Amino acid sequence: MILNNNSIKITCLLFCCFSLAELQSAEDSKTDKVDSRIRSIIDNFSFEEGQDDAVVGWAFTNSQPPIRSGSEAKTGSHSAYINLQNEGKRPSEAHIIKTIDGKLVSGLNYELSFFVKQMKPGTGGYIQQYLVEWWDEDEQAVKGTGFKQFSSKIGDWEKIVVPGLDIPENVRSVKLLFRFVTGAIEGGSGEVFIDDINFSADDSSEALVTAIEGKVSQAQFDVALSLIDTFLKKYSDDPKVDDIKALRSRVNKFQQLEESSE
Repeated sequence: MILNNNSIKITCLLFCCFSLAELQSAEDSKTDKVDSRIRSIIDNFSFEEGQDDAVVGWAFTNSQPPIRSGSEAKTGSHSAYINLQNEGKRPSEAHIIKTIDGKLVSGLNYELSFFVKQMKPGTGGYIQQYLVEWWDEDEQAVKGTGFKQFSSKIGDWEKIVVPGLDIPENVRSVKLLFRFVTGAIEGGSGEVFIDDINFSADDSSEALVTAIEGKVSQAQFDVALSLIDTFLKKYSDDPKVDDIKALRSRVNKFQQLEESSE
């Protein structure tokens, strides 16, 4: 009998679902579950490392760039400070940029969070935006949020959370950009502090098993195998290791069968 790609995938899913059901059953029966590990992959997330106005690991750019400040902080003793003042009708702009390279795990959802303290209402069309952009091995942007506007309280620290950032396949790095800008209006201004910028994924054993299950059910075998390898490296003493290894073997075999039928 000759199997086409669809029948191969269906057969694979049937076999793999049994394994995943066993894993979930074992997960539910555990009485001493491993605590969830929410892992931030940003170095110097609160701007503590630096000298004078400059900060380690971040780029402060544009016509009126931010500075590292010791006058306000959510945690620690420093934050990034933006103080835009238009000269005549010339707009003002400040960027905070971070590129995270080689620390990403395909198949997991990521979350961006940060704290903002706006010192006074912005004028002259002042806006605040963030952007998340994924980049591949060839340093080409493959997916992103586009610029998204956010508002914040006046005089108090406010946490902004951007959940559910799904990483595309074959991504090497992610670029975070915070943009503060006024319009071409005389008197345009904006003053704000930003601190504790985190970009994280839940890579606990439970989250990885859930992600593996999702990718196998979607027949995304390359991503599923990558997640399996991550699980086996991080949790070599986990009780589910033997089941995960068996699942990897089955996914490998069906992936090879699918490739040979093409």
